[in-house]
Order: sequence, then structure tokens, then C-alpha cells
Amino acid sequence: MVKRGLAITAAASGAGKTLITLGLLGALKARGVAVGAAKAGPDYIDPAFHGVALGGGVSVNLDAFAMGAGLIRQLAHRQNSDTLIIEGAMGVADGGKASTATLANILGVPMVLIIDARGVAETAAMLAAGLDKMLKTHFANTGIAGVIVNHCRSPRHLDMIRDAMEAVGMPLLGGLPSAEALAIPSRHLGLVQASELLEHGNLAGIIAEASAQMETHIDLDRLLALATPLAPPPTNNAITALPPPAQRIAVAQDAAFAFAYPHVLDGWRRGGAEILPFSPLNDEAPDATADMVYLPGGYPELHLDRLAANQNWQESLRALAKKSVFIYGECGGYMVLGQAIIGQDGVRVPMLGLLDVITSFAETKLHLGYRQLECLANVPLPQNAFGHEFHYTTCMEQKGANLFTARDKDGTDLGAIGSVRGSVCGSYAHLIAAS
Repeated sequence: MVKRGLAITAAASGAGKTLITLGLLGALKARGVAVGAAKAGPDYIDPAFHGVALGGGVSVNLDAFAMGAGLIRQLAHRQNSDTLIIEGAMGVADGGKASTATLANILGVPMVLIIDARGVAETAAMLAAGLDKMLKTHFANTGIAGVIVNHCRSPRHLDMIRDAMEAVGMPLLGGLPSAEALAIPSRHLGLVQASELLEHGNLAGIIAEASAQMETHIDLDRLLALATPLAPPPTNNAITALPPPAQRIAVAQDAAFAFAYPHVLDGWRRGGAEILPFSPLNDEAPDATADMVYLPGGYPELHLDRLAANQNWQESLRALAKKSVFIYGECGGYMVLGQAIIGQDGVRVPMLGLLDVITSFAETKLHLGYRQLECLANVPLPQNAFGHEFHYTTCMEQKGANLFTARDKDGTDLGAIGSVRGSVCGSYAHLIAAS
């Protein structure tokens, strides 16, 4: 159970939070610290990178918008570590209720501010001190406890920043030189998946180098001393994000269907469900005794021909649908349940045909944001839930009943979304927690 924690944040996206978090996790683990990881918000990809840096550990999503304080504290305390490093999202206060600052305040932990020093010197201290003052005006349980400076040009540059930090009483934990070789490749939904970089790239080398940079340039003992005890978990230890929708749940798990929240699967297990993994990319059929099939999101667009050619998994799902087994897909999983997916080249690739939906990568538009969802169908999903959408594909054709009505984060009505046919349903929204 976690004893203490801190959050890694920045004034804006692009300051280096992910690489610095990975480096810190790797360096602390190498020192023998029992360290764990979490990610603020609904991001799927960063937690997978955290897991690699931890040598196979699991990083959990903590979402201040979609989760209640009790659930957040319970999930944080359940991590198998003494010290929890939480990677923030965007800028420190971006997202309002969903912000890193709100999450840190719920957990009662301080934040370490990453400052990109390209084009700034003494002003960095004013930025850190000003943010700390504003945060303490609005939050009782968090603030800026220390600073890591990224992209220092020279020792003189770092000395200028250090002197200014000392003048305002802000601890400077160290400064990192620019290391362009540490960049992680990205694609339209964010970073390339950790599993891909482990297999075809240099992720292990990137993490090792980032860890060495932290050991060399950051005062890790001082950073650890900033971590504080987490706010206590609720006395009711049985809170779950989503109740198990079935007893035996077959879950697609491979490079095409990698976006299943660990806290959801863990909650289902704790609720008594059995998780039965299978791989559509390897043409594996879901367990024939499953009473639910879950197709998470991911990157099916990178594997369309292979998914279409693999007939065993397709015929098995169609057979389960004929038996009225509950089949549920999210985002990419929803798309493959449809009649076809149109690739970026404009070629129509047949899919499972279990929903009257056709989606396209040829005509792209960004759909991004939290969703407040009300279930319209008689299916074993929560009546009301929080979810999140992040996709560029377009739904070209949809027939039949809808699965949800949706509102955005601010309550604006987005109309009906998703599709239902018999025991099969899905939508672009990824469910995070019941509301």
C-alpha cells in the first residue's frame, strides 16, 4: 500500500513530463525504492510506458473529473509501492476539475514543476513562485514543492536559474540538458504504444538513458523527501469504478486492442468476474464459455487487413452473438463490430458486421473530450457513467438504436451516440467510472 506521493506537473504541455517521469521511475527503481506510478486523466498510452519503466508494474489512471474522491484515494493507495509518482496532464491547472492540481489536492500531495528553460532564465523562478502562490490560494492540500528545469543550455544558464529560485525560496531539484535522442515517436492519438517500441524500437534504451540523466542531474534524495503521505482511503474498500457486467469476460488484448483501463479490469476482478484474454491479431477466439466479450479501443486501423483475414475470431464472435452473449466495443472495438472500416487509402475493409455502422479513416475530424453518458439500452452497463472520447475517425453510416445519450464536460447536449443490435453494442466513448 502506498505511503507517500507527489505529482509531476508543468506550466504547459510539451515541457517533458513523460520522459522525466519515466526517468524518475527508472532511477528510483534502480536505487531500490519501492516506487509506483499513476497518470492524471484518461490517457491510455503513458501508463503503459510507466509499466515498462517499472519493469512490468501497472500504472493506474486517476481522473479527478470522472472519479469521486473516495475512488481516487482507494486506487492510489492500492498501488503496490511505498512512493507513488503521478504524471500530470497538460498544464498544472488546465482542465478545471479535471486538472492535475485538483487531483493532487484530493490526494493531499505536493507537485514538482517541470519548466522548459529554452528562452527563459530568472523568469523561471517568478513562474514557479507565482504558480505556487495561486495554487495555495485555491487549494488547501497542494502546491509547488520543487522545480526541475529541462533543456538547460549550459552550467551558467542553470546557475542563473538556481540563484533566482533561491531568492524566492523555491527548491531547485536540478537541471537537465537537452537530449533530443530521448524523444519518443508519436502518431495521431499521441505517443506510439510502449509494446511497439519495445518490439521494434529502442524504448528500453530511452528509459535507461533518461534514468541515467535523472541520477546525474537531479537530487533524487531531495525529491523523495518532498513526497508526503496520501490522504487516507475511504473506510469502504469495496468502491469500484464500474460494476462487473458479467461473470466470465473475454477481453481482446493485443496491439490492436490495447486501450483497456487497468482500474476497470481490476475492479471487475475484485467484483468476482474472471477476465479471459484473447488476441484477434493472432486469430484467437474468445473463450466459448464467456458470458461477455469486451473489445477495447486501440489502433485497429494499423492492422485492418490482418483483422479482416483472420476468420476464426470473427466467426467465433458471430456465433456468440447468435447465442445472445453480450458483446461490447469501445472506440476501435466499436468500429470493428461494424460492417466495414474505410482505411486512410479509401479502401473499404469488411469487419464483423454485428452492428449497422461504417466508419472511416479517410475523412478525419478530431473528437475529444469527457462524456457524461446515460444508457438507453437494456444492457448490463451503468445507467449513468463518465467516459471519454479521443478519435479522428468519422462515422459515415449508422442505422438502428443508439446506446447512449451524451453531454460534454460542461453539460452541453451532444445527442445520441453509439449503436445497439440485439446483444451487441458499442460507442466511441471509453467508460471510466459510473456516475
